[in-house]
Amino acid sequence: MGGRLMVRLTTQCNSGCAHCTIADIAHLPERSVESVWREIEAGRARGCDELVIMRGEATLRKELTKLVRKSRQIGYQHVQLQTNGRMLSYPQYVDKLVGAGVTFFELSYFGHEAGLHDAIDGTEGAFEQANAGLKNLVASGCGLLVTVPVVRMNLLSLVDIVRHLHEEGVGRVQFNFSRPVMIGKGWNTFPLVRLSEASPHIRAGLREARRLGLVGSTEAVPFCHLDPEDRDGFDATEDFSRHQVVDVHRVEADLTSHREHMRPRAASCESCTAQDACPRTWADYQRIYGTWELTALAN
Repeated sequence: MGGRLMVRLTTQCNSGCAHCTIADIAHLPERSVESVWREIEAGRARGCDELVIMRGEATLRKELTKLVRKSRQIGYQHVQLQTNGRMLSYPQYVDKLVGAGVTFFELSYFGHEAGLHDAIDGTEGAFEQANAGLKNLVASGCGLLVTVPVVRMNLLSLVDIVRHLHEEGVGRVQFNFSRPVMIGKGWNTFPLVRLSEASPHIRAGLREARRLGLVGSTEAVPFCHLDPEDRDGFDATEDFSRHQVVDVHRVEADLTSHREHMRPRAASCESCTAQDACPRTWADYQRIYGTWELTALAN
């Protein structure tokens, strides 16, 4: 298996999510398409054959389709786009992206109906666009993962969101435990929820996904807060040493040490039999709230 290069083209976005996890770098300038292309070429020369275009909203950049096409031409076999899906409400644009070579879409989704989704997105009409984009992606047959940031506003609706996604033909859903972000001199924690509050609803959402035949997974949810059946997702099984990151503010040749820093092992986890496989949760969350919610598994 080759390397995976993750690049950020822009921090700009057409949504205004209060829980935004790149709000701390949103003030940094956009990358020029030339500089991004140099990094994509360099990644391919280092053996990367997977490319992930990270959030902000890269669909706002007119160069996106050209970058994707050129990336496939030089040998990238997998091109994944992280997006809020709103620009994908135009079926012709979906056709252009798939035709250029996007093989997988990672779509953020906040609620199963307009009032909830739009309130979290911070934009009136966002649900109508995102849901149309979702339908277009399902119809395209392209690879699709729907990620649901777990925040206070949608906590009680995770099961309903799973049911809605199933009705729309989605096959994979992931619940992402949102992290605190430093904005200015203060932590943005108001939209967030505690792990002990979130995990019962996450487990219920995953159980409903299994019942309906969806593949369910999580991000940054420790094993001690998951049912045994849900401890085998990408976040736990992926080899992150093959991930390389070129961001607007940092470069990582290997994500292993970065993940250890971003999601450290708490003292209470030292006796856990699953500590080596557990994806753990955010360092800043542990710093703000402590680690009393983390418990060691016996087997």
